[in-house]
Amino acid sequence: MLEQPHHQFCLMSFNILYGGTHLGQPLEQTAAVIRLAQADIVVVCEQWGNAERLADLLKFTCHVVVAPPYWQSVAVLSRYPILDTFANGARLELDSQRSLCVFGVHLTSSPYQPYRFRDKADTRKEEVIEEARKTREHELVAVLSEIQPLIEAGEGVLLCGDFNEPSHLDWTQLSARQGRHFGLEVAWPSSKRVTENGMVDAYRAVFPDVCRHPGYTWTSVPGLGVGGSERAEHEVHDRIDFIYHAGPGLNPIGASVIGENQRHAFRSSRSCCEIPDYLNRNP
Repeated sequence: MLEQPHHQFCLMSFNILYGGTHLGQPLEQTAAVIRLAQADIVVVCEQWGNAERLADLLKFTCHVVVAPPYWQSVAVLSRYPILDTFANGARLELDSQRSLCVFGVHLTSSPYQPYRFRDKADTRKEEVIEEARKTREHELVAVLSEIQPLIEAGEGVLLCGDFNEPSHLDWTQLSARQGRHFGLEVAWPSSKRVTENGMVDAYRAVFPDVCRHPGYTWTSVPGLGVGGSERAEHEVHDRIDFIYHAGPGLNPIGASVIGENQRHAFRSSRSCCEIPDYLNRNP
């Protein structure tokens, strides 16, 4: 039994961009960002073989996800011990009585449907939504098939990563009326599928007003995305990196997007969650 009535931890979903070293920075710089964020658990995307080295720098445990579509992209890094592993994640031991299952994904990036609206290639929402579904549904179903039995068993589950698709919670009637997202309300299929499976978008739980808190995570690096613009102001800024949670007692108490530029968000997000003391579960 913990002395404190609550167990709190910080979870970070972090796309480190081509292994964190592609643009010439040492891997220690990526580790420094994680330390600054005070993250206890990190789901890393685009680790490209650097996850275990990064975990060593942080003195964290590490599980590399080998599931498709992007081999050697996703890894779960944690200051907590790893009790068990899945194709898309790991079960972590928070203490002798509590465990937590953390899953990571990096879904297919191209075609990126918001560019269709930007380029006026097609403004028929139904066709764009269907294209998005065909692009990523089979990948998402694979990880949800692992997650669903854990949710039904009453375990705490977190799903994080780079979904390469916006959220239906962001492209709403309200945001459309305010001229955001090309004035369109779009029921993006990946986020709908996750929430229909009983998972909660942590950032939107903390910040339900999409107009005041858009939470952009794509992109601060113009020209490097598939179909991206050479100038940042021509890019389609959006929230495509998410943290979802399910299970009794998992309550987000804060969330933030962190990065090197206040105008254009870096591709990372951080969410703080707490587990009340009543959540006792055998690993």
